[in-house]
Amino acid sequence: MMMNKTLKQLEGAFTEFAINPLKKLIFGEKKIKNFDDLKNFVMERAAYVTQVTLNGYIRTRIGVMFVKTLDDQSFVKSIEIAKWNIYVIALQDLLLFTFSYIYNKHGINEIERLSVVYENILIEQKISGLNDEIKNKSLNKFNERLPNINWQTYFRQDPFQKSCQAFFYWAPIAEHLKDLDKEIVFNSMINQWKNVISDFAKLFEGIDGEGR
Repeated sequence: MMMNKTLKQLEGAFTEFAINPLKKLIFGEKKIKNFDDLKNFVMERAAYVTQVTLNGYIRTRIGVMFVKTLDDQSFVKSIEIAKWNIYVIALQDLLLFTFSYIYNKHGINEIERLSVVYENILIEQKISGLNDEIKNKSLNKFNERLPNINWQTYFRQDPFQKSCQAFFYWAPIAEHLKDLDKEIVFNSMINQWKNVISDFAKLFEGIDGEGR
């Protein structure tokens, strides 16, 4: 009974997550033709990767032995904290990847827009529950990352390491269990990102003047 209740709360913790990426994937893929399309792609896929990897990992650990002694509400709160802290870094990684990719593959240099694009995405997520502390901290960290990015190589040199590290750090699983799972945790997210990279290459058709 306790386990069933926890599973229901786990599902509920993702119900109001930022957007509903699963629904978007079911109803079809939209081509990326302008910056609004690009922003939506980044928001949706970052949420999807965060949701699938975090939810999947927690479900696996609950199925084995986890959460029997934890208070339900405390556990659900820890998931809420984890998902936002992972999501904001996933957004960063995917934005950096896409802007580096289009700079190299398509000769489109809009790097100076990145900080504003990221900030606008974070502002949009406040209505879904992103708090000011996480928003401001992640924006500061993003602006610290930007000067150190090699735009010619970023998209092909482990561009999603930061989000994998965030996933491993924030997942609400006992540390001794996470240590055993580290390789699995990283690979699960990296595999999801590989699918996103493939989809982006297929959907990107260039950037026109709309949505700028």
